[in-house]
Amino acid sequence: MPTIKKIPATITAVSDTTPTARVVTLTLSEPLPFVAGAFVNMFISHEGKVLRRAFSISSSDKEDKTIELTVRLSPNGAVSPLFWKEDIIGTTVEVMGPLGLNTADKMLQSKTFLFGFGVGAGVVKSLAEHFVQDPNCTELTIMLGSRNEDEIVHLKEVTELATSPKVTVRHAISNPGDHNTHPVGYIQNHLEGFDFNNADVYVCGQEAACEALVEAVKKQNPQNCLYFVEGFH
Repeated sequence: MPTIKKIPATITAVSDTTPTARVVTLTLSEPLPFVAGAFVNMFISHEGKVLRRAFSISSSDKEDKTIELTVRLSPNGAVSPLFWKEDIIGTTVEVMGPLGLNTADKMLQSKTFLFGFGVGAGVVKSLAEHFVQDPNCTELTIMLGSRNEDEIVHLKEVTELATSPKVTVRHAISNPGDHNTHPVGYIQNHLEGFDFNNADVYVCGQEAACEALVEAVKKQNPQNCLYFVEGFH
């Protein structure tokens, strides 16, 4: 189990993954080994106060000298707008971690489902990158739920993962535009064809969405199905 520690880090890059979601890269003062699925608490100073927020790690657990966090812009929030400021590069923060119980080392079955709502796609990407390299995982299904086709977080990276023969990728769009080609609705409306028997099911997103999806899976009465739920407000 990786050791939890609190260390300085510097924001060294930001990039957009959708119009309202951004990847924030932190260069760490020392290595921070973690297992995919973990999160960190970030401490950032703003207007004389130190603010703390929890963010799932969205980068590969093969790299421990830098980590990436996928952040959704909340215009009225205290922290997320800071990552859209022009002078954010070079900002020093502190991170504490790795934290979390729903990590890849707990998911031991050969069949894995990774479901991510919205910005929950960040940690799903990290987990997927882990399981693509894990020979014990023989079937990996990724499904992302997004508001519209322009808001599919980490679309490029997840599409590339689908080139692996053991990976299946699906999307669900709740408020589609005119050119949408994906199923319309929420993830829980499009579970047809999935066999959840003898499987690990990971879900990340708003708590209400996670609960609705887990209930939909349970209605299929799968046997030996384990749930790993990472809900946030």
